[in-house]
Amino acid sequence: MIEKNNTGKPLKLVPSQEEKLSEWRITESDVDNLLHVLDAKSATGPDGVPAVLLKRCAKTLCPSLAHIFNLSLRACDLPADWKCAAVTPIPKDGEKSDLRNYRPISVTSLVGKLLEKHVRNQLAGFLDTNKALPDNQHGFRERRSCTTMLLRTLDSWTAAIDKNSGGHVHAIFLDWAKAFDKVPHQRLLSKLQHHGIDGAALEWLKNFLVGRSQFVRFGGARSEPCVVSSGVVQGSVLGPLLFNVYVSDLPAVVKTNLVQYADDCTIFREVTSQDDVDELQEDLALIDIWCVNNGMQLNAKKCVAMDLSRARQPWLPQYMIGGAALEYVSTQRLLGVHIARDLRWNHHVDVQRKKAAQTLGFAARNLRGCTQRVKRMAYLTLVKPKLFYGTPAWHPWTKTNTEKMARTQNKALHFIHGRHVPPPEKQNMLSVPAQLAYNDLLFFKKSLCGLTEYNAMARITEGRVLRGDDPLHPRLQQPPARTELGQNAFDYRIVAEWNAAPPAIKDCTAAQFPAVCKAYVSAIF
Repeated sequence: MIEKNNTGKPLKLVPSQEEKLSEWRITESDVDNLLHVLDAKSATGPDGVPAVLLKRCAKTLCPSLAHIFNLSLRACDLPADWKCAAVTPIPKDGEKSDLRNYRPISVTSLVGKLLEKHVRNQLAGFLDTNKALPDNQHGFRERRSCTTMLLRTLDSWTAAIDKNSGGHVHAIFLDWAKAFDKVPHQRLLSKLQHHGIDGAALEWLKNFLVGRSQFVRFGGARSEPCVVSSGVVQGSVLGPLLFNVYVSDLPAVVKTNLVQYADDCTIFREVTSQDDVDELQEDLALIDIWCVNNGMQLNAKKCVAMDLSRARQPWLPQYMIGGAALEYVSTQRLLGVHIARDLRWNHHVDVQRKKAAQTLGFAARNLRGCTQRVKRMAYLTLVKPKLFYGTPAWHPWTKTNTEKMARTQNKALHFIHGRHVPPPEKQNMLSVPAQLAYNDLLFFKKSLCGLTEYNAMARITEGRVLRGDDPLHPRLQQPPARTELGQNAFDYRIVAEWNAAPPAIKDCTAAQFPAVCKAYVSAIF
């Protein structure tokens, strides 16, 4: 049993491995690479140094920046300008008169961010080498994404419900109150030390966290700066990775499945008896205690439960967090995808179509006199992601849903080309079925090449080589699937898509694949 300890004192943890990371190092070559990949359009920080200046004067600035960075790393000290953040409040959904309905967007010094990025890369490499971060954490990690988390989660739910059409999976969607702002610095430093960060490396991170300030700017006005005494730094490059380190011990607390994308946390369990319900409730209590011990707080009003099932009769036992009963929902937004309790995608398609149509209408009103190139760019960057984001994880399934998406895309074609829409081969745009197949094949290829942290072959096997088959390209065998739900899962449908692809598609490199695959799906759909 975990005991509560909310004294606020640093945690005393035994180092998890003998290997240590005791110092940060940076060379002129490292600085040159950092400047080379810097986006010239990056927002200027409070120090007023713009990205375009750093890019254009990279050759001249490189030696001086390398010297300054090494001074900072050796002295374990950062200039005050690098520790100041400009915060702009951006309204979320809800009443604009309620300050809680604003999302703070922080901007810090670009020069400081260059050094942060270098430290972040070294720290991430060390943590990955030593497997310090749990496998179920997908946020802000190389080769992981929202799609990998969604796929792993939906794979588990689908497999459980497919094997038993009347079965139930109970998922609890947790919401932390201002998670990034509440991280206690001393406890974070203790956890970093536990993972082998010590010496000058740890002292530099300590200096990075303390002595920070921020001010709010809005409508041309700015507030007086105030001191920031807790939390990982929002708007920084290092902040998300430090948060991942802080919550890295949470999965070990529970027995049930837990998936994370930074502070987005979901626990779930297949429930077949009251014992399963009791274990899930016990894990919720353990998570609540972990939050108390670690200075975090769950927002019980925003934590919700879902009974995932195709059964006609729902199973809705009461789950509690901090003495508050959780509300059951029939749909829930998870990393931008609307999950329905029956794992159908009608609701998600309708919501995203509406958002895409609203954005398309806004673009049409404001880009009326622009060229086709500008309008097409507006569609690709603003509208298309709303329709096709995360489609390897979810799929429209039905002809009705596919046609709904196609109608929205047809409106986009009229927005771009006017009344006279060219034939498909001249539109320079994939049809909806082609785009869905392209997204599936591209994600699968990345998985096979090790470019994404998702084992697409976990349930897929190679079939027997039959007469006439190409021995160099054995046909894949679909995993077992009893229901329509299982037969529309990614690892089931991708087998048919991959088997149908010609050898030229399968053999090309990961770099060549997008162009080759796009030409292929354009020709067959």
